[in-house]
Amino acid sequence: RGGEAPNVVPDFAEVYYYVRHPQAEKLQQLWKRVIDISTAAALGTGTDVDVEVMHGNHSLLPNEKLSRQMHANLTKVGGVRYNAEEQAFAEEISSSLGVGDFIGMEREILRFELRQGMGSTDVGDVSWVVPTVGLRTSTWVPGTAPHSWQAIAAGGTSIGTKGMRVAAKALSLTARDLLLDPQLIEAGWAEFELRRGKNFHYKALLGNREPPLAYRIK
Repeated sequence: RGGEAPNVVPDFAEVYYYVRHPQAEKLQQLWKRVIDISTAAALGTGTDVDVEVMHGNHSLLPNEKLSRQMHANLTKVGGVRYNAEEQAFAEEISSSLGVGDFIGMEREILRFELRQGMGSTDVGDVSWVVPTVGLRTSTWVPGTAPHSWQAIAAGGTSIGTKGMRVAAKALSLTARDLLLDPQLIEAGWAEFELRRGKNFHYKALLGNREPPLAYRIK
């Protein structure tokens, strides 16, 4: 938020930044640089600056043992199959994307791959406290970008519902496996401890404050 009128220096300005890095330690270093820069700018202009941390997530800590079990169950369940009406809708959405035709990929289960996700989620914090596993299914037309109107358009249709059902089945099968196989739980915990490290101590990036649930309300 800046000036209320052109050619007038405002008495108040506000910006909202995201700072991202897959490693929490590096993220803290980058955040300190942002604070130092804003402080220097305030000193250089004879103004004051206030900083408020609104949000903060740790990256997801992977667990290959549990992820492979989830992938095996997802493979059993299979992908999403469109009926004629859904196929026609998907083709219409796909034509608006401008990235090529990827329809058909919703039926496929991608090969297993352990990699760092780029999104932000509070599940990341959970994954540093207890072994955690998740999955992604096709609730959008293949090729759709996140945060787009095409994602919204498909997510609320039967295409989105079918993707959620695939996820629910894979999650349920994996939960059953964990209940019936204590060795799977032990292996998940062993990998968790190894990846996290013996000296790790969880600390919320949000700090000790209460979550600012009404931060968008002015």
